[in-house]
Amino acid sequence: MPIDPATRARGRLALYEAARRHLYDGNVTSIDFGFPSRGGRRVRGKPAIRFHVARKLSGFALERAVGARETAPLPSSVGEFETDVVEGRYRPHWWMWRPTTSSPRLRRLDPLRGGISVSREGQYGPGTLAGVVLDRATGDPMLLSNWHVFVADWSTRPGVAVYQPGRRDGGTFQDLVARYTRDAMGVNLDAAVAMTADSRRLSNEQLELGPVRGLTEPALGMRVVKSGRQTGITYGEVTGVDGAVKLRYGFLDRVIRRVVTIEPIAGAGEVSDGGDSGSLWLDASSRACVALHFAGSNLPERALGMEINPVLDALGVDLA
Repeated sequence: MPIDPATRARGRLALYEAARRHLYDGNVTSIDFGFPSRGGRRVRGKPAIRFHVARKLSGFALERAVGARETAPLPSSVGEFETDVVEGRYRPHWWMWRPTTSSPRLRRLDPLRGGISVSREGQYGPGTLAGVVLDRATGDPMLLSNWHVFVADWSTRPGVAVYQPGRRDGGTFQDLVARYTRDAMGVNLDAAVAMTADSRRLSNEQLELGPVRGLTEPALGMRVVKSGRQTGITYGEVTGVDGAVKLRYGFLDRVIRRVVTIEPIAGAGEVSDGGDSGSLWLDASSRACVALHFAGSNLPERALGMEINPVLDALGVDLA
């Protein structure tokens, strides 16, 4: 059953209040508005304010953690909404070691399109190219991915080379396709764009999925699909929206906002892994773009994306 806009708006206000009071709790990793779990099953009736925690605590363990000021009791409701507590530790989806495969995603490709290996010149771990965007001021084509794929270091300055494929997948200075131009970390979004810098053709397609067909807002219960460098084509369901998540980037902690939580559809298995950072999540039925992937967890299996419209607005670009 779809959540009506008025309920979503009230949920967003309740979420802001919950984040103001509890996001910096030592045990809280994320807060979003989404489907609660009861008895191990998602309840799709009335959504809840969901507290994601590093460890679920109760009884003496909770008393001890509260006494040590490691955490604080979480409320049973925020405004009109009940709360739910779920376990989840999240990290940016940097590349993680796996045996090299013969996937075409890891090769030099022409035309450039979403779903393929990319990295900055000094970054050994590749991520995923989201796709081609156009600068709103000039109309020039640019490439979109995460801050931690195109930038990756707080000392990086505009002009750094971007390779396709990424360095881990054999990319060298001969594979330079763009130069990092600007990012959105200043407004709590892990996203960046790079100005194209070689003669390869450009396509708005996602590898093995076809063209992106516009934009749409994420909705609870929406089925989504992505094309990523590491796990290829995977499907999931939007179970949380409007989230805020705490993550560590190098030596700094950041809060990333406008987060969409995606979980496996029953029987679908993996939704994402390290190396998928930068993938676009699309509505599975319309292929409209929903979110930019940037993080996740394996136990439990979850993917995190950022709503695409705020990302594009912050970067001053449009999808090609």
